[in-house]
Order: sequence, then structure tokens, then C-alpha cells
Amino acid sequence: MSDITTHLLLPYILASQAQKHVTHNEALRLLDAMVQLSVLDRTRTAPPVSPTDGDRHIVASGASGLWVGWDLNVASWVDGIWMRLVPRPGWLAWIADEAAFVVWNGSAWDPVGEPVDVSDAVFSLVNGADPTKKALFSLSGITTGTTRTFTLPNTSSELAILAGTQTFSGNKTFSGTVTASGTVTVSAAAATIGTATTTATYGMGTGATTTSITKTLNLGTGGGSGSTTVVNIGSTTAGAGGMTVVNTPTVTFANAVTQVGMPQANLTAQLLGLGGATADSYNRLSMNTPAVLLNNAGAGIEATVNKAAIGNDAAFAFKTGFSARALFGLLGSDDVTLKVSPDGASYFDALIADRATGRISFPAGVALAGLAADPASPADGWLWHNASTDQLRARIGGMTRILADQDVPWLAPAAGDYALSTTGAGGAATGTLAGAANRMDIFPFIPRDDLTLDRLAVNVTTLIAGALGKIVVYSSDATGRPGTLLLETVDLDFSTAGVKAATVALTLRRGITCWLGIRHSSTATLSAWAATATPDLNGGSPVTTARKVLRRTLAYATAAPASWGYLASETNAGPGTAIWLRAA
Repeated sequence: MSDITTHLLLPYILASQAQKHVTHNEALRLLDAMVQLSVLDRTRTAPPVSPTDGDRHIVASGASGLWVGWDLNVASWVDGIWMRLVPRPGWLAWIADEAAFVVWNGSAWDPVGEPVDVSDAVFSLVNGADPTKKALFSLSGITTGTTRTFTLPNTSSELAILAGTQTFSGNKTFSGTVTASGTVTVSAAAATIGTATTTATYGMGTGATTTSITKTLNLGTGGGSGSTTVVNIGSTTAGAGGMTVVNTPTVTFANAVTQVGMPQANLTAQLLGLGGATADSYNRLSMNTPAVLLNNAGAGIEATVNKAAIGNDAAFAFKTGFSARALFGLLGSDDVTLKVSPDGASYFDALIADRATGRISFPAGVALAGLAADPASPADGWLWHNASTDQLRARIGGMTRILADQDVPWLAPAAGDYALSTTGAGGAATGTLAGAANRMDIFPFIPRDDLTLDRLAVNVTTLIAGALGKIVVYSSDATGRPGTLLLETVDLDFSTAGVKAATVALTLRRGITCWLGIRHSSTATLSAWAATATPDLNGGSPVTTARKVLRRTLAYATAAPASWGYLASETNAGPGTAIWLRAA
């Protein structure tokens, strides 16, 4: 007698066998896996990562890993291992993810059963060998009480296909896909293709052609002389809104187009080339033309160059051989700027018009061409350089004046630019000045224009570990000496070298003396003005050594005095610490 059963190959318990329960339990395990066989799927070639006890799968062809060699067998996860069940002809299995029965015919799992009624509005036919191949049927279009018989064509692609020449003599509406492999002729007075009222796509002449192949799509051809052919693309209702997209790179008109008639045009083009010019992604409007005329058609004329944000550019660029030489417009701000370039790579700010004040500044300075003689009839406000006398002259109040240094207003910096806190000759930070613990130096500064400041800055040349500093500003009293404290900045870090800036909100008035200074907690060294850059101070009595700063000792932890209280003994030879003022 065999050790296993004939059909299910279950192990027998032998007469003198020890541990009979092992064989018995093995048979029960096999029965539990095979009887009422239901698998999760039949598309896997490798085991899932985290199976659940009792999970069963029909292994797909090309099995790998622990399932290698188990193609089309049943894999069952029991007690932490995969158990292989080799199907026998006639085995029936339920495929859970397909909601369908299949039967093993000895070499493949085939769909079950005789033709039966399917109680559903939509059903599908599934290929037994490849369940991804499906044919979906819908009964929603069949009238109640109607039976239709369908014979499927011998084709592996479309369910309905028009082969050869087809003639439609009446009005036909196609709401789905119709594929014609031959010529389709519609002889009716009207035919409709694509009646969907929701999102849909309809194609004519959409087949992919290869290089050098020409495809011709005729719309409205055959019109005789004197006839009118109307081709509607988009809405047929006059004045209707919406959008029509023509998605093709080149449109060519066989005959010259002399007029495009439309009630009102509002055209949008992503790329537009005129006069034979080629537009690209950067130069989206490109034209070849000797001149452009913008003619006045109303009460005025305006050309607008708009930008989306302050930091963007809105400008005209003037180029030689497509290499920029000048930019004019709103360049990185809302101030009007003129930039020039020698090579199209580096740029220099030539002129800036402040949008808030209208003030013109020349960042690179102004060079006046020397005139051999004064202008014959200068008007008030004219300024020129007389090269013969090497003098700067201006016409003021009907008179020509020679301008000395004190007559030329100090030009205020543009917003974001730093100005020097120097008064008098010179202005370069030519020296350095070592600080001293608890020392406080101040010096006078007379603005030659109103200044609104948002930064005060100094430059550390030699650092001292742990060193701090503060910038102070005092007003002047009736005698011009330091008066009331206007501000004292937060601590500035002098333990590292470089520029140290403090945020402030301060306005200084033209011609009104103020006193700027620095406080030290230690001996860090800062940049200093040249001795000639600050005026001499009145020390109270004649002295042989010029006095440049007022210096006093005050514990750094103590706040600067609210009122200075001038003492002649505090005058010192200086020099003054270099303090820069940034215009807001």
C-alpha cells in the first residue's frame, strides 16, 4: 500500500509508526490549505515581505527567491514557512483580487463554467493565462426587454473595427472610439463626431508619421469659385468666450494673407517673430526692422514695461553685436538707473534717480568737460568748468560765480550707500586708532545735506578677544559743543576683524553740527580718519597742537551720559575714529 492518498497526496499513518500525531497534523495542514481553496492573487513571482499565517497565492510564471521552481503552484504560508501545493487536474480555486473562479487543467488555470447570466450592469471577460487582459462590457445602453447577440471578431485589439470602405448615409453619432483601417465616406448632409459635454479628446490625422512623410488633413475643401466655405474652430456662437489652442510649430499660408477680420482682437502668443526674425524662450518677441512707429491714436500714447516685483528688472538694453553696452530702467529696485558696460559682463552705475525724493546721484562722479571760455549766455542753474582759468563756475541769480569747496553741496548718497563722517579736507581712512578700556571719543560732523540713516558702521583692523564697542551720537548745544545724547547703539563685536554695523533710525540736518563717537570696552584697533578730515576744536586757550576729539573715561557698563557737559580739558589731538553713515 502507498504511503500517501491517491488524489490529495495526504500522508497515511503507518501501523507501527511512532509520533503518529506528526503525520496526522501534516495531513490536516494539507487539507486546511487545499479544501475550499481560496488564494489572494496569482500575479506574484516572489513571496510578499510580511505574509499573514494562512495566506495563499498562485505563483506566477518566472518565480524567484523562495518560490523558484513553483510556477503555477499554490504557495501557503503556515507556521512561519512557505508550503508548496502542486495542483492536480480539476482543482478549483477562488482568486480573491479578481473575484473569479479558475480550474487547473493540468497545465494552466482556466476560467470556470458554462455561459451564465451575470447579474450586473457592467461585467468583464478575463484571460485565464494573463489576468491583465480584460474585456469590459456595459449593459446600460440596451433597452429594457431587449436581447442582443454578439459574436466577437477574430482580433487581438479592438472589439469593433471598420475594415475596408464604409459608407454612412444618415446622421451618425459616435460617442466612443471608432477605428477605421480603410476609407470612411459620409454622404449625409450632417454628421457629428464627438458629442461629449464633459472633458474629452477627439483626434483626426493623429497617427505618428516618420521623417520626410507628409500627411494631409483636408477641412472644407472642394469649394467652387464664388462659394463660401466656413470652417469653425472653437465655438460657433458669435462673441462666445473660451480658448482655442492650435498646437503646431509652423503654420504656412499658401497664398498671401492680406487681412484678418475680427470684431476685436486680444491675442496671446508665447513666441512671436516678425520681419523674418526668430523668437526664442528668452527673446519671446523678436523683429527685424529698420524702424518702429508707435502712432498716437487717441489723447496720448504710452509704452509700458511692467515687472512683477521690486527686485526684478524692467529696462531697455542697448547692445552692440548682442553684447550689452547700456541698461536703462528699473534695475533691481524701483529707482531709475543707468548702467554702462565696456564688455557686456561688468557694469557701472552711471546715474540713479531716487524714486522717493527725485534726487539724482552719480555713483561714479561727474566729469565736466573743460570749456575754453564761459558760455556766451548762460541761464540760471548752469554749471561748467572753465579750463582756461581751471575754475568751477555757475550762473546764480543772473550772475556768474566762481565756486570754491564750501559752495559745492555735499551730494547725499543713494539709499543703501555709505557716506563718510568727515568734515573738511580729505576723507580717506588713512590711519588706525587703538582703543582703551572704558574710553569714549567724540568728534564734530557737519552734514552738507539732510541725511536719513539706517546704519552706522566702523571697521575693526586688530581684534581683541571679548572686546565690545558702541557708537554714540550727540546733538550740539547753542555754542556748537556736544549737547544731548541722540542715540547709543547696541554692543558691537570687536573680537573679530571687519566692518561692524548697527541698525539705527536717525535723521541729521544740513549745516547742523552733531557729534559722533565710539566707546571701547578693551583695546581693539579701528580705522581712523586722516587728521585733516576733522576740524580743530576750541580748547579754551591758544595751543600749538591741533585738538581733534573730546575724550573722557567712563566705565563701559555705564550708559553714555544723557547730556555731555563740555570740559576744555577733554580736548585731544585725535584722530577721530572712522564712522560710516548709510543712507536709508
